[in-house]
Amino acid sequence: MAAQFEEMRDVHDTWPGLASLTQSVFAGLGARGFRNPFRLERSTATCLLLIDGLGWNLLKAHAEHAPFLAALMQPDSHFKVGFPATTAASLAAVTSGMGSGAHGIVGCDFALDAHSVFSPLSWTIAAAQTGSVPTAAPVAASFIVPQTAWEDAAAQGVQISTVMLGRFADSDFTRAIYKAGGILAAPAYDAYPELVRSALEVEAPAFCFAYFGDLDFAGHLYGPGSPDWCRQLEIADQLARDIAGRLPRSARMLVIADHGMLDLDRAQVHDFDTDSALQDGVRAMAGDIRARYLYTHEHQQDRVHERWQNRLGDEYRVLSKAQAIGAGLFGDVMLSQAEGRIGDLIVVPTGAGGIIRSVEEKHPSQWRGHHGALTDADQVVPLLMYSD
Repeated sequence: MAAQFEEMRDVHDTWPGLASLTQSVFAGLGARGFRNPFRLERSTATCLLLIDGLGWNLLKAHAEHAPFLAALMQPDSHFKVGFPATTAASLAAVTSGMGSGAHGIVGCDFALDAHSVFSPLSWTIAAAQTGSVPTAAPVAASFIVPQTAWEDAAAQGVQISTVMLGRFADSDFTRAIYKAGGILAAPAYDAYPELVRSALEVEAPAFCFAYFGDLDFAGHLYGPGSPDWCRQLEIADQLARDIAGRLPRSARMLVIADHGMLDLDRAQVHDFDTDSALQDGVRAMAGDIRARYLYTHEHQQDRVHERWQNRLGDEYRVLSKAQAIGAGLFGDVMLSQAEGRIGDLIVVPTGAGGIIRSVEEKHPSQWRGHHGALTDADQVVPLLMYSD
């Protein structure tokens, strides 16, 4: 894990990558006050197509199923997304231009207080432990406290829009993170190219974000590289080709992902729900299977830390909250709200393991594909560029 922290320092200019890429996109569109760590050239119109779950190594390994995207690949056309490498945190980084420690969506779920665990994608609250009475779900529109990058750019006249399937358009999560610009709801993916074209074909700097989610779904259920996954990659590739073919003149398209994915090695998996030694001293657990948060009982953190590290061994790294923040896992800026949501301990596998919950999280524990951690399989995604 120390080596992985050193690699993060090596990419300091762009870590966390998704937040930094957003900064570069708006700098390239001429907006003031944005950094440009990716050194993007100026553009009057940019489409950012995000293919959920498309890791760089997966695209390389299955390039025959994505000839259009493969043709755009260059040796250095990739980056690390940020921690945790999971959809809710990553999409919020894209829209806010901030790491998870600043925008505050610190995982697929996390504790809001001692009694409540919050799942932002579904915008639902559950009891943190048996007998707890959870608080009400927060107000979506005010959940991200600082002004986001999208709001800053919109205030300067950048025309911002988001293309997504209609079933996501009215969700609380959508209201929480897409706080600038218009939502263009599509009945199906084949409507995307025309929606993107019309969003970019305006008399102003224009930015259109488009989201494809079905690759991630197939990877979770069937495993990345499975026949079902490859079929979704083919659909995503055709979608990217079709959007490119409808771009206005002088517009460009960037193709990225929010995280990678890998098959769990069941020999490295630990089940919290059946291991009393792991349960001892832990009052609640949240987060992704490959990026777990442990909330410990009072005065138990050090003992739990030592017990977990000894039991999991070198295939995992258990970090205290202070260690993780100090190492920059959550970006450069920490808000007090976000710091309170992060676990007292953070558990990340160094290989292909994960911490499942076979009773409390029955279905996710049975999934094949997972992500969240700091390995290249989780973190490294494409940055592909297309323009006429």
